[in-house]
Amino acid sequence: MTKFLTLLLFLVTTSQTQAALENTTCKKCHPTIFAEYQNSIHSKASIFKDAVHKAVWDKHPAKAKNNYKCAKCHTPSDHDLIAGKSKLTENEIQKTEPISCQACHTIESVEKHTKANKNKFTKKKKYFYSADQVKKGTKVVFKEESHFFGMFKNKVGSPYHDIDYTNENYYNGEMCMGCHSHKQNGKGFVICDLEVKQGDSKETCISCHMPKVQGTMANQVHTATHAFHGASIHNATPKELSKYIKLSLEQKANGFEVAIKNETTHTLFPQPLRLNQLKVSIEREGKIIPLKTESFIKIIGTKGKPAMPWLADTVLSNTLIKAHETRKISYDTNLQKGDAVIIEFGYYMVNPKAAKKLEITDKSVTEFIVLTKKRINI
Repeated sequence: MTKFLTLLLFLVTTSQTQAALENTTCKKCHPTIFAEYQNSIHSKASIFKDAVHKAVWDKHPAKAKNNYKCAKCHTPSDHDLIAGKSKLTENEIQKTEPISCQACHTIESVEKHTKANKNKFTKKKKYFYSADQVKKGTKVVFKEESHFFGMFKNKVGSPYHDIDYTNENYYNGEMCMGCHSHKQNGKGFVICDLEVKQGDSKETCISCHMPKVQGTMANQVHTATHAFHGASIHNATPKELSKYIKLSLEQKANGFEVAIKNETTHTLFPQPLRLNQLKVSIEREGKIIPLKTESFIKIIGTKGKPAMPWLADTVLSNTLIKAHETRKISYDTNLQKGDAVIIEFGYYMVNPKAAKKLEITDKSVTEFIVLTKKRINI
């Protein structure tokens, strides 16, 4: 009897876990988008998939009490954790879809707060928001339509959910700002701020990070393109994003100057663990001459020394490149005819010094990522 009850409990628990996997339904109709999602930062946002997030959590004092407070952005699909009904555990949601398709497509609006913004989700069941310039301003509700006295029937919309194309937040990128805008720590100190300056720019979070790519968005409705859902500047999209960072060179009387033009609407890599760098070298007569490496970073700390985000209360240094800014770096090396100047701009997901302190050894995190590169012949 005891064995039977144990087996029954296992089957019920397993069934509940599987039922809670929201993307199970999505992938049936959107296999291409689902496949992209598997390599996205949204599918790997939990401590069980993100080496950086795990390293920070392992060092955080709240871990001793398993008082995990990052769920609203890192694992919003773990509804029991969000509601306080459970503690952080390595369940299927955490491992498979910490930020599910539904988590993003049900954001109705974003509340602005000083400490951090907050996503407000629709309470309507099976009601999703999306963006489509052709269908903008419409709502598609599933229904069957009859023609020629019922002899012919066709279905309109999705049998799994309604689609609302009227929410402006999905066109201007505001729906991303619930999690990606800014964050204060427990001391009221701003540890990260994208400092978005939209201005008159037509580019948004969506147009840059979810560009149109080849392939249909769904099985039922074939389209030539769809919005890319593998959003990750760290592996899949550096080439797409590189066009927003322009590199140029100008020769001077004593050396030359390299300009980095940030055409994005936000500060480049403002997260406190990131390290941006400009690497310049000269190819001369078959030899490579490396020049100084220029770093762009925001260093936060306390009592005059660098500190982990939860301990910091001041900015020790900030050389980050702001939105729409052009930063110029001077070099005192005179260029010669026949030289080739190789310019690379990129970043470390985690500053090597911080990675060492956090005991991060994963090469996908510790290696330098080239965002854009240019070769200029003199």
